[in-house]
Amino acid sequence: MENNDLENEFRTGKISVPSSNKTMIKGVLVCLLVLAMLIPVPFILNLIEERQESKAKVINEISSKWSGKQTVYGPFVEIIYLEDIKDENGKTVKHQNVKYVSANDLTINGNIDTQLKSRSIYEAVVYNSKINIQSKFMSFEEMLTDAELSRENIVSTKVVFGISDTKGYENKVIVNSGGKSYSLIADTKTIVLETLPEPAANDGNTYVEKNGAKSMHVQFMVQKIDPLTFDFNQVSIALTMKGSQELNFIPSAINTKVDLTTNWKDLKYDGNFLPNEDPTKKQGKTNVKWSVYQQNPLQGQIWQDASNFKDYSFGVNFLQMNDHYDKTYRSTKYAILFIGLTFIAFFFIENRNKFNIHLVQYALVGFAISVNFVLLLSLSEYIGFDFAYFISSGATILLITFFVYSFLKSFNLTFKISLMLILLYAFIYSVLQLKEHALLVGSIGLFFIVAILMYYSRNIEWNKTN
Repeated sequence: MENNDLENEFRTGKISVPSSNKTMIKGVLVCLLVLAMLIPVPFILNLIEERQESKAKVINEISSKWSGKQTVYGPFVEIIYLEDIKDENGKTVKHQNVKYVSANDLTINGNIDTQLKSRSIYEAVVYNSKINIQSKFMSFEEMLTDAELSRENIVSTKVVFGISDTKGYENKVIVNSGGKSYSLIADTKTIVLETLPEPAANDGNTYVEKNGAKSMHVQFMVQKIDPLTFDFNQVSIALTMKGSQELNFIPSAINTKVDLTTNWKDLKYDGNFLPNEDPTKKQGKTNVKWSVYQQNPLQGQIWQDASNFKDYSFGVNFLQMNDHYDKTYRSTKYAILFIGLTFIAFFFIENRNKFNIHLVQYALVGFAISVNFVLLLSLSEYIGFDFAYFISSGATILLITFFVYSFLKSFNLTFKISLMLILLYAFIYSVLQLKEHALLVGSIGLFFIVAILMYYSRNIEWNKTN
């Protein structure tokens, strides 16, 4: 009976709920709503990833038609010889075999001219290059001695050179030595490279199945030479080649030096060797140098199986830094900051000014912020990230401003909320433009945001009861 009387008094308002409890309940509900508003974020991030995958497919398709990622192999000297083996009947027969010889010194100088190729709304980095290759080999007699071969068993001697995607050749490959020119022709056989991780489809390279994994073949260019007249101490190739995304080299000599100049600013240095010096930039071009010394290059200076060629490669990757997908993905990760700070601002305003902002109004503002990221993604594919960010964020701020003013009816409070949103979007934009220092600037900014929130939260009456 007594419990029923208390319940009736609570319903009729004769028993009041402490204001601190109301504030706490509203705060908890707002926090739960912030979490609920984050539900669309994984779907938006997944959408961005799908668009990135579509871009990767188009880039690979462009690369396959232009020329794929390039790796430069050689030059080498190929010695085909006869050796005695036992056949199945126990008879001694002559069997033809091959050995390859790497250079003592390999010097490569290249000028890489990059450009962007567009298809639909996507762009891929491609390049034309002019590469001068100078090699010095040991004498032919030294080759025979080190390879433990006799001259009478030599069938033929060839100079060998190759790149990973033969579509990249823009003219004949000619080897110059001792005042003579040797025009290289495609060989019928290939050298199997190492087992690769799952390669991208249509990336311009030819793959085959080997032991259940995908491997890559390289078709070499060769030409027979007369070892008696060929100058092994002076071998040069003037190569004009095109490719896309990456350019790598095999340090096949004891001393390998590479000097590259490119007009592309954002470079990543891949492979087993880093540049020996910091890259220098002058007149819009970047110069980078490698110097690699190996007492025993590849599998030895004289070898037969090149199955781990790529284990030694190094070179440059022409990055599209901070592209619009990357920036949109990163900005979407700040959704909790956008939604959380906006809701906290609403919460502080309604407590300090005795307003009652409905949770549905909170939710509508949260949805507007979520839609902003989809709008940013779609616009950035056509007009770039910067313009898309200004348009989408400006439209979202205006939408929230008019919506807030419709129920607050206060120009001063609406202006404060709009100013907060402008500062927040400007702060996130500045962080997205940074590369190495993004974490530092972002963490400092978040620290000051937390400090501001703590300052304004002091006026909320968390403990006072009526």
